[in-house]
Amino acid sequence: MKRVHFQIKNGLPRPVSEEDRQALSTFKENQIIRGDLYGVKRPRSVLQNNWLHNMFKIVAMNTENPDWNTPEKVKRNVKMKMQFFKDEVIVANNKVYFELRSFAFDAMDQDEANIKYEEAKLICADFMKVKPEALEANAQEMG
Repeated sequence: MKRVHFQIKNGLPRPVSEEDRQALSTFKENQIIRGDLYGVKRPRSVLQNNWLHNMFKIVAMNTENPDWNTPEKVKRNVKMKMQFFKDEVIVANNKVYFELRSFAFDAMDQDEANIKYEEAKLICADFMKVKPEALEANAQEMG
């Protein structure tokens, strides 16, 4: 049994990722494939969000740096390195405060979500001194 994610585009189901395409390539041309289907708001956003948060967990589990040793600290530091701020600023007591944006990929268009995902992945991989592809593969294995 294989799990494959699809997204409807132009009225037809399309594989979401390269892994999904590869999983489908094991079936023969014109073979009928049976499965149970259910929908989510945006499959791409669900997958990216899970993988990204798994990367944060991996970084936190593999460092002794107290500024990066929890997934929340990793997420905050990644957003800071990305300068992932909301457009408005808060001014109080002669200080300027920037609020960090959310990694809510379902609130972004696909191009922006992909760019932000890749940028966050590169920051995490660079911090760990590993290849981004290896980090992503580990995150995907976690679910």
